[in-house]
Amino acid sequence: MEQMLQRILDKPENMEAELAEVKANMATKQDLALVQQAVIETNEIVKKIESKIDNHEKLLTLLSHRSLEHEAAISSIRSILTK
Repeated sequence: MEQMLQRILDKPENMEAELAEVKANMATKQDLALVQQAVIETNEIVKKIESKIDNHEKLLTLLSHRSLEHEAAISSIRSILTK
């Protein structure tokens, strides 16, 4: 009889422990959704940055070519002026 009574008294404690575990799992799942959203947002930002870097590289290449052309033109003008 005492064992049965003890089991009955232990039941709520066990249920409370299980409930705490379920709540912890739910909190983890909610955090997971937030982490996934943050990863998606970060990926979008990275793609935008990569696109801007590509554009900057193209612009730097263009400016480099123009600079070389200008240096060549200046060199030609100097050689004409020194003659």
